[in-house]
Amino acid sequence: MYKVLIVDDEKNIRLGIQAMVKREFADVFEILVASDGQEAMEIIKQEPIDILITDIKMPRVDGITLIQEVQEMKVNISVIILSGHDDFEYAKAAIKSNVKDYLLKPVNRSELFQSINKVLEELGADYEKGLEQLDELRTSQLNLILLNQNIDEDEIQRICLKTNLPEYPDGYYVDILVSKSGMEPIESLHRIKYLLEKRYGQETKHHISFNDKYDNVVLITPDGSLFDYITEKLKDEKYFHLFQAVSEKQVELKKLKEGYNQASQAKKYQFLFPRCQLIQYENIKGKHFEREELPEDMIYKISNMLGTGRDKELKYSLLNIFDYEKISSLGIGYMEAIGELINKHIFDSFFNKLGEESIEIFKLYSKVGDMYNYKDFHDYYYAVEDLVMRLHEYVKQVKSVYSDQKYMGKAIKYIEENFHTDLNLAVVSNYISVNYSYFSHTFKEFTGSNFVDYVKKIRINEAKKLLKETDYKVFEIGEMVGYKNSKQFARVFRELEGISPKEFRSQN
Repeated sequence: MYKVLIVDDEKNIRLGIQAMVKREFADVFEILVASDGQEAMEIIKQEPIDILITDIKMPRVDGITLIQEVQEMKVNISVIILSGHDDFEYAKAAIKSNVKDYLLKPVNRSELFQSINKVLEELGADYEKGLEQLDELRTSQLNLILLNQNIDEDEIQRICLKTNLPEYPDGYYVDILVSKSGMEPIESLHRIKYLLEKRYGQETKHHISFNDKYDNVVLITPDGSLFDYITEKLKDEKYFHLFQAVSEKQVELKKLKEGYNQASQAKKYQFLFPRCQLIQYENIKGKHFEREELPEDMIYKISNMLGTGRDKELKYSLLNIFDYEKISSLGIGYMEAIGELINKHIFDSFFNKLGEESIEIFKLYSKVGDMYNYKDFHDYYYAVEDLVMRLHEYVKQVKSVYSDQKYMGKAIKYIEENFHTDLNLAVVSNYISVNYSYFSHTFKEFTGSNFVDYVKKIRINEAKKLLKETDYKVFEIGEMVGYKNSKQFARVFRELEGISPKEFRSQN
């Protein structure tokens, strides 16, 4: 912790500056105060002071005399002068080698903090708050580089210099480290920083680490041997496991985004090789495929086989499409293209055909539609197979219901006989022993109306007949057709007929 001495004969100013410094630099400074130069000299003789903030005009020993005596003592104290407008030129002329800055009264908070920070930088201060502020600024600016699609290399260079990124005359690497143990991003970052400090000590400043917007740790380092070191150190860890994806060596800071993109591409290979702890871009950059190599015809055939009795052939075709040896040899781009074709020809196609009634089957699609929602190739394959077979069974059931209209005839008859009861879709689907979701879709196709609207029409048609042919009261007729609440009956009647039940009776 540093020591700062504040010297001013005006108590309010002295205490005000003390309060400002204490609030802004609570963990950085031990603060001492003095009412004039003589009292300050007594303190300086007893205490090792790092920063002296002193007024010019004071009784007994003024600020200029104090500064001269400090300089004669040959002690390493950084001085910041405070002065009013009247003696400002005098103070300016009196500034010597160890006077770092001078400020006009009344003291401006931001100018004071700027001066103190400037002194701390010159002192090589390594205090926690300063490091946190620098880390926050650097993380924010580096993420700006990594996420901005349109940023040019000159702007990248400017931001790197602004955030005090070290120069790398012999080149550097970008390493993306992905936690495989569920550890919080900030904990992973602290663990990496610890390993860096253990290996490099004071030279850690050449190895920049931060969390990107995807909660991974990004490491910029000139040391190509560091990746094996990290892997080795984590071998025996029980609760901290990492996957590393490393770029090629980059020569200039303006190539930082290119290095990050290379590491990001290498990171995707964790999907194909989940047991690997380290993948370098130079080992996967040559992988490519031709469009003709994609199994598009086979995927299209699978879409045609859905709903048929060819269950084994479906599974066998999927197994051929997900040929791991071929996929791993052609690269992650080939796997991504297969996923896109499966979405296009199977999932998207059938979802658009079947519509909202099939939502129960497709509630998993939001996850299966992106293979990176799964930890690896095998998990994704099993999820695709599961959803394809669910869809296959769904389509078979729909076809079965269509092929035997007696199910729908039985359902319609049941509705006509029981519309006055507490009727719903589940009751009817159970009665005819057909899956709820399948029945909902088929009923709409068969009648041209959804279940709720269909029952409303039957009930209101019966109510119209009773209103014309009987003397029952309106609320009694509502109950007779299935509405226990007279307001609900009136609302539904008006919704379908445009007038109230009473108005209908009076017109008929």
